[in-house]
Amino acid sequence: MATNPDSSNNLIIGQGVVFKGSLAVPNKATVYGTVDGDLTADEIYVGTSGTITGVIKARSIEVEGGLHQSIECSEHLYIRSTGRVSGKLDYSQIQIDRGGEFEGEMKQSKSPGMPKLG
Repeated sequence: MATNPDSSNNLIIGQGVVFKGSLAVPNKATVYGTVDGDLTADEIYVGTSGTITGVIKARSIEVEGGLHQSIECSEHLYIRSTGRVSGKLDYSQIQIDRGGEFEGEMKQSKSPGMPKLG
């Protein structure tokens, strides 16, 4: 089976899939299903059907679904119009489209960089 170098070390959780536990993804984590637990990655994308609840750490996060509990985004957090984010948020830059939702506590930090895996 051939490996596409652009997709190595990435993770996709499909719609209808439920994962409980901790994940450390070296590159991009794409979630269309449900993650109940901790997720650390370089980039995280949450699709409209996706939900993550737990401790979430990434350099860059884009949310069209749900992201809940404790979020640490060292560079750019983008909440799309269908995105719902709640809990404690530590971020460097944030962008929220009209219709996007945030509820909770926000803290802006000025230190961009990749979170530690593990």
